[in-house]
Amino acid sequence: MSKKIIQIWILILIVFIGQSFAQDVTRIAFGSCNNQNHKQPLWPTILEKKPDLFIWGGDNVYAETTDPDKIAKAYQVQDSHPEYRHFKELTPIIGLWDDHDFAYDNARGDFPFKEESKKRFLTFINEPLGSQRWNRNGIYTSYIFPSGNQTIKIILLDNRFHKDLDPHYPMLGKEQWDWLHDELKNSKASMHIIASGLSMISPKLPITDEWADYPVELKRLKSLIKNLNVRFPLLISGDKHFSSIIEKDGLIEFMSSGMTHTSPRSTRAYLRTKYKNSYFGLNFGLIDIEWIVDKPKISLKVISQTGSSVIERVYR
Repeated sequence: MSKKIIQIWILILIVFIGQSFAQDVTRIAFGSCNNQNHKQPLWPTILEKKPDLFIWGGDNVYAETTDPDKIAKAYQVQDSHPEYRHFKELTPIIGLWDDHDFAYDNARGDFPFKEESKKRFLTFINEPLGSQRWNRNGIYTSYIFPSGNQTIKIILLDNRFHKDLDPHYPMLGKEQWDWLHDELKNSKASMHIIASGLSMISPKLPITDEWADYPVELKRLKSLIKNLNVRFPLLISGDKHFSSIIEKDGLIEFMSSGMTHTSPRSTRAYLRTKYKNSYFGLNFGLIDIEWIVDKPKISLKVISQTGSSVIERVYR
């Protein structure tokens, strides 16, 4: 049996059993903003770091279209990239989407072909056919991975499928909010990673969309984490075409973005006034987890194209 088939069956077990994996997940790589038509120099560098898991953080391709067939074509181009194909053979991959792979820039839930787009995304991500994601209104999901003698729950949110449809729940929609509440309330995991295509606690910027545009939704997310006493929450995101680590209101957000392209130089001086630490070269995020008794020591690193750590924070 090929390694790829084994990985697919492992993910099937994760979906149905909620806790099964070939090895402990203590090193996670993730990234976003990857144009399938650009050079992609990061895959060998990510592979050198030997992550146990890779998470697509959104804008995994740039479809920029209302035509589902063109969305499929964008994924096909990405899948045919030789270094990505090699990476897929050696590394388990999960992920979510954002606007550019969902449809086009700042696309909302009224996109008429969102069901077709969902099918093309799930095919690209090699989602097992029995997964609930195929039948959900959106691509949100969760996984539980063993990590040392503890467990990690990874929650992938969908901030496009329901966006701006319900004025009371304009980011995720009520259905997804109810699901997220249950996922956190009933969780026995020792650590929780909550991933969103859009940045969550980062500052509001004038030309991008983020959770800060929806203060009621952001407050709901923070209250949910606090009121349910979620154990060791870590937020991860992308979208911005640069990377940063944000600490605010007792939460940590690791934003990694810019796998094939980054923010224009003309914007960087302004962005540095909003973000105390930021990196504007091609990069990906790396999360290392070490368990001390039942508490995690978490190392967050922004890794450059050369493989060096350009931003690093350690949390106990």
